[in-house]
Amino acid sequence: MKRLLQIGLLLLVGALGARAQDPMQLDSIVVSSSGREILLKDLLSHTTRVSVDEMAAYPSLLGNADPVRFAQMLPSMQSSSELDAGIHIQGCEHQHNLIALDGIPIYGASHLMGLFSVFNPGHFKSMTYNTAAVGENRLGGVLDMQTQASAPREWGVDASLGLISLQGTVKAPLGKKAGVLVSARRSLLDLFFGGALQLDKLSLGYAFSDYNGSFIWHPSSRDRVAVDFYYGDDSMISSTTGLGLDLYWKNLLGSLRWTHDNLEQSLYYTGCTLDLELEEQGKKVLLPSGIGTMGYKASWTGGPLQLKADVALHQATPQSPSVVGSGIVFEEEKPQFAWENSISAAWSGNLGYNLQYVASLGAQWYLSPEKKSYWGVSPQLSATWTLPRESRLQLRTGIRHQYLFQTGLSNIGFPTEFWLPAGRYSDPQWCAEALLSYDKSWMNGKWSFSAELYYRRLGNQLDYTGGVMEFLDGSYTLQGALQRGSGQNFGINLMLYKGAGNLTGWVAFSAGRSLRSFEDGTWPSDHERLLELDVVASYKLGRWDFGGSLICAGGTPFTEPQEYYMVGSQLVAVFKGHNAGRLEPYVRLDLNTRYHFRSRGRLEHGLTLSVYNVLARQQELYRTIECRRSLVQWSYKSIYLGITVIPSIAYYLKF
Repeated sequence: MKRLLQIGLLLLVGALGARAQDPMQLDSIVVSSSGREILLKDLLSHTTRVSVDEMAAYPSLLGNADPVRFAQMLPSMQSSSELDAGIHIQGCEHQHNLIALDGIPIYGASHLMGLFSVFNPGHFKSMTYNTAAVGENRLGGVLDMQTQASAPREWGVDASLGLISLQGTVKAPLGKKAGVLVSARRSLLDLFFGGALQLDKLSLGYAFSDYNGSFIWHPSSRDRVAVDFYYGDDSMISSTTGLGLDLYWKNLLGSLRWTHDNLEQSLYYTGCTLDLELEEQGKKVLLPSGIGTMGYKASWTGGPLQLKADVALHQATPQSPSVVGSGIVFEEEKPQFAWENSISAAWSGNLGYNLQYVASLGAQWYLSPEKKSYWGVSPQLSATWTLPRESRLQLRTGIRHQYLFQTGLSNIGFPTEFWLPAGRYSDPQWCAEALLSYDKSWMNGKWSFSAELYYRRLGNQLDYTGGVMEFLDGSYTLQGALQRGSGQNFGINLMLYKGAGNLTGWVAFSAGRSLRSFEDGTWPSDHERLLELDVVASYKLGRWDFGGSLICAGGTPFTEPQEYYMVGSQLVAVFKGHNAGRLEPYVRLDLNTRYHFRSRGRLEHGLTLSVYNVLARQQELYRTIECRRSLVQWSYKSIYLGITVIPSIAYYLKF
């Protein structure tokens, strides 16, 4: 049986327990609220830019405005459930999407298993979001965080203290041409919620910290030099009678960027290490893995032409199990090195008749760890027609490739997953896609409506079939735990948006399928939601900001047992079709209130009050077989998170 549990932690436990148009401007729409820009949508690239400062007025988790969770309330990204660290854009797996800091990939971009991301909002200026990773070797979309463009000219502090974390950012000028930003965040989760973090009688001890640093220097009016640094450290120690589970993961990123006129170049290193320790009945299973990438990126824009180049050297260490306290020996997985090289050119133009286009062509050369060469070509075309009455129609199509896989005991970005380079285990992934979208605005841009139809065909997909018991009995092999197949994502996204006035927000609806086909058949992906409705609103009244969000989504798939029987003293379950069952629908209402005290000079401060899951609804996470041998009874038990309503208060300070 593949994935009884929804996330890696749950998998392990269960396996052992059974989102005013100017009519003269054709390339973008600017939506503003009370004179403040919230969203900027570039029609040609289908990219949405979000101001990080405005996110705080919308619902936040435990007083923390989180960019990733904000993006998950837009129609093309699936809202994640609790303990789900995955980013799912238009039905894609988490591994298909690029999560980046100023264009540099970040591996493992979530804290607390997806409840919020590694991005400390005080350190960033904006976030861009695109449903297609054009110019990048990813099959899905891109979520990119941007630091501020210019060096700070005066000292400043942006800090908050809440029930989940203490976080702060200090901005300091270094002369007239340079400055630094330093941010830090430390969890207070165990202090306030330690006793409430439980999962099916399993106590969860969790802590995290992260640190950002940025140095910005303008040696001339034509040049900008930036050095960025990020480090994150997470640990979760869990225990119950007869079972111990420890998870540790660390993230590191460093980059040097030089912008001269229209040329931008970056040197970078980014990486993540994962360590999982599972102890049961005297046996300890160790599952270390990791990935690191050293690379160079360059882009140049001149009029309608844009050129890009990307060279990356990957070092990936697949999950390499070992069992302490037994004679079980597995083949050690060695670090695997792979080269990934890409160049692309894009040309934008106007064909008349209110028709604009962007045509691009990319080429890739990839060298696998086995020294086998793979070549790829990625054509992309986007055409936008400007129609009467402030409306636009866009068609986008193309082919893209991806040379890294992420797989493991879950598929939603959890530390039980690991990275693999293409080569020995599978040829590179590819995707052919088509998207048709319609946008309309009225009342001078105060209101807008968008609709999009999408289809993606995915090739060379990997599915992980291994389980914990295979580690314990010594039968595990990586090659044997992988099966190869294909997939397809298709659906529709609708959004009605109000972007001006005291009341802003949107209603978004999504319907779609995310199907995967392997040797044994075709079934829904583990994260598929057939339907989702997001209602998000923010209301400004004097010094008060009121926010609320309602998420209603269909349940994710699971493999449901059909019958049970005994073979000797062992319980055997006969299952229905893979992922043929559905968990309960996901419904959650969050409320947020922010009060701004009277400002004095540059000082801004106030309180944020938030309530997570106001309806106190128990969200079903997974189901597992529960055995009561003394009564000769077996049942299929629903497992819920041990906490429901989560109130919080946070004090913020900014000057």
